[in-house]
Amino acid sequence: MTTAAGPDKPLPASTGRGEARRAAILDVAAGLFADRPYDLLSIDEIAREAGVAKGLIYYYFGSKRGLFLALIERAAGILGSLAEEFDGLSPTERLIRTLDGFLWWAETHRSAFQTVTSGGVGVDAEVFALYRGARRRLLTAMSYGLIGSAAPRPTLRVALDGWLSFVEGATYSWLEGDDLARDEVRDLAVRVLGGALQAVGVADPDADTPGAP
Repeated sequence: MTTAAGPDKPLPASTGRGEARRAAILDVAAGLFADRPYDLLSIDEIAREAGVAKGLIYYYFGSKRGLFLALIERAAGILGSLAEEFDGLSPTERLIRTLDGFLWWAETHRSAFQTVTSGGVGVDAEVFALYRGARRRLLTAMSYGLIGSAAPRPTLRVALDGWLSFVEGATYSWLEGDDLARDEVRDLAVRVLGGALQAVGVADPDADTPGAP
């Protein structure tokens, strides 16, 4: 006996072919949502661009919102893993590669980035939860990369959290203006972190902090 798919009943892609079709729909939707607000994109248009029947999108995702949440979940996973992929590098090299990846992703997925970092906050509880989870992973990985521990002292933890908010805000401003090169934004973020780490050393001399990047 099979279960009928509908707007409230997405079904998993249980076969290799199904997983590939689901991933292909996500790829197309990611491109469409990159520069288009959620409300201006219809299921019909997504289906047409993906070359599939509209019912297949309902089958895999349940609704347009389900599809969008799947995209945000994938985006949050990418953001959360950015600082976890560069074992064996110095803290500065790890930081630079992480920022390069973060800024590249934000630039090529503008709408999703804006939704993950701001658009969903206070509006969609599920989007916000995905974002907070990705942010925690990123901060934990950064702390480990900087000091060799995933549990920094409170002063360093607050400084890193505040610095990440700066990076998100600076990235948002950069995307709106497009008047700086990506590496200029990255270098600015590195220097701001250096200043934050120096401030941590003054505020909490016992904190484990690396040298300024």
